[in-house]
Amino acid sequence: MRPQETTPVTIREVARRSGVSIATVSRVLNNVPGTVRDELQRRVRKAAQELDYRPNALARSLHQRRTHTIGLIITDIANPYYAGITRGIEAVSRKHGYALFFCNTDGRPSALAYYIDALRDNRVDAIIIGGGGTASRQQFQALHDRRIVAVLIGRYNVPLPAVRIDNVTGGWQAASHLLQLGHRRIAVLAVPTTSTGMRDRLRGICRAMAEQRIAFRKELLVRCGLPLASALQGAMLLMSKTPRPTAIIAANDQMAITAMHGVEKFGLRVPEDVSIVGFDNIELASYVRPALTTMGVPLYDIGVAAAETAIGLLTGMPVSKQTWLAPELIIRASTTRPPAAQP
Repeated sequence: MRPQETTPVTIREVARRSGVSIATVSRVLNNVPGTVRDELQRRVRKAAQELDYRPNALARSLHQRRTHTIGLIITDIANPYYAGITRGIEAVSRKHGYALFFCNTDGRPSALAYYIDALRDNRVDAIIIGGGGTASRQQFQALHDRRIVAVLIGRYNVPLPAVRIDNVTGGWQAASHLLQLGHRRIAVLAVPTTSTGMRDRLRGICRAMAEQRIAFRKELLVRCGLPLASALQGAMLLMSKTPRPTAIIAANDQMAITAMHGVEKFGLRVPEDVSIVGFDNIELASYVRPALTTMGVPLYDIGVAAAETAIGLLTGMPVSKQTWLAPELIIRASTTRPPAAQP
């Protein structure tokens, strides 16, 4: 037997229950300031609650030309990096009465283009694109050209507001820490070349090494895809080189933790034989053994800044076109001085 369908409560029923006009109910429930006496407001809200009245979101959206929704596009829903950012975005969105739609691309440009179009078709008020490089910036440029409210997380060469991490400084600090410990053969587990953030980190790494008159060896750069198995293979490839690196800087903490297993598969120890530095400072980084040295990134604050920028643009508030946040070196047990026989 099919469940009995219930007819939604109408605004007319709320007006009848509270003994006021439909126009008064509309003004109260839409929070129109200074138009209805407090006693009538309480009566209307009590009636709406008793009847479990739910406003017609579609009709209200058509009237206000707003859907009170924000679309968030991320690269990898399984990555705790995006969980931290999403929490910040969700908290600010909910505070201002916006619902959040999530889209996951798995790093595929075609999926990014699909979701941008889908969110536009569903009339979201704003789109936040949460990192993940693509081969083309055409979709981002189109958002700007069509005056769609959009905020980027990361560095892109398009005229859209963005929340950015100072990845050059982050890469410099990570490499400088290892250099100060005495490492000279420093390897990098990187994500694909389409990531502008990764390119900036490499710039910072190379700058730190150049300051010590040490050339970064291109054979010690291994690029990995999104699956963590790729990072495991990359770490094992680095361990097979002769001479092998004494330190690895990974693109993120997940890859760094996976690299630890790759090192162990070669019968080597972290950090006694190979030091490892991650990036992001996800919660797990402090619980693995050895605890992971990493570049801490204020993930929640990134999300807050992105959402505040988007909502500021929607409400006509002044916002910064670029918001910069700085990473912080967090030294734990996964880094130490290199083995005595440094090649």
